[in-house]
Amino acid sequence: MNGFSADGYWTKGLLFVNRAMEPEETRSEDERRLWASLALEQLAKWALAKTSPSLVADPVQGDGQQLFRALGLQEGGPYVSIKAATAFKRCAAIYRPFSSSEAIAFANARNEYLHGTEVAVLTLPAEAWWSRFWSLVNVLITAHQMVPEDLVGRHRIAEVEGHLSRNAQRITHQYEAAVEAARRNLARFSEGHMLADEARRWERAAPPVVFADYELEVPCPACGDPGTAYGSTADSTEVQWPRDHDELPMVEVTFRPDLFCCPTCHLELDDYEMLTEAGLDEALTIEVEFSDRYMESEYGND
Repeated sequence: MNGFSADGYWTKGLLFVNRAMEPEETRSEDERRLWASLALEQLAKWALAKTSPSLVADPVQGDGQQLFRALGLQEGGPYVSIKAATAFKRCAAIYRPFSSSEAIAFANARNEYLHGTEVAVLTLPAEAWWSRFWSLVNVLITAHQMVPEDLVGRHRIAEVEGHLSRNAQRITHQYEAAVEAARRNLARFSEGHMLADEARRWERAAPPVVFADYELEVPCPACGDPGTAYGSTADSTEVQWPRDHDELPMVEVTFRPDLFCCPTCHLELDDYEMLTEAGLDEALTIEVEFSDRYMESEYGND
C-alpha cells in the first residue's frame, strides 16, 4: 500500500477513534482525549489524501521524492507526510468551514501532554471539548459525502450526535461542507483533475433508489442544475375537475421535501435541518393524475 493512501489514514483514524470512545471505566478522560487528538490528525490527512495523495506528502524532503511517491511515480519508502498544523491549514483552505485554529489548538494541547509538564488536554470541560472535536471531524467526513456513522458505527452514533447537538452552528457548518464538497468534486471531475479510479467511481455513481410519492425538479443549491426534491406526505390535496367529464381529473398536491438529490454534482440532503439550510423546506405544489387514493374521504383541506 502506498504510504500516502487515504485508506491507510482512515484505518488508523478509525483505530484511534475506537480507543477514544472506550468508556471511562476502561480509559481515563485524559487518555481518551489524547487518542481523539491523534485521530483528528489522521482524519485530516485522510481527507486530504482522498482528494489527492500529494496533499499529504512533505514537498521538501528528498528533493521532491515524497511527491513522486505520493503520485505513484516512485516506489518504496520511507514516506514522510506533512506536519499536523500543515494538514489542518490545508483542510481549512479546501474543506470549509473546517477551523485550522481550533484543530491546531487540539494538536498543541496533545503535544504539551506528551512532551511537556502540563495535562493541557483537560483544560476545557468535557462537553465543550468533545463538541468541538466532533464538529471538526464532522466537517471532514461531510466533505467527502459521508456521515459520522461511517466512522463510529451504528452503536456509537447516538453519543456522537449528542456531542454535535451542543454546537449551535453544527447544521450550518455541515450544510456548507456538503455544498462545498459537491461543488469541488464536480469542478475536479469536469476539469479532469480527479485520479482515474476516483473519476470512474464518480461517473458510475448510481443515483439513490428513492421510494417517494411526490417529486419535483428544483435548482440544485450547489451547482444550479436541475435536481429532484422528494416527499412522501402530502400537506394538502385538491381535485381539479375538468369541464369535459370524459377526462380524468387532476389532483393538486402540496408537499414538503424530505430528500433532495442532484444528478450533476451528486449533492444529497436527507435531513430536514439540512433542507431548511438549503431553503428547500418550503411547500411545493405539483399536479398528479387522479387515483383512488384521492377519493373524497381522503382528500381536501376544507
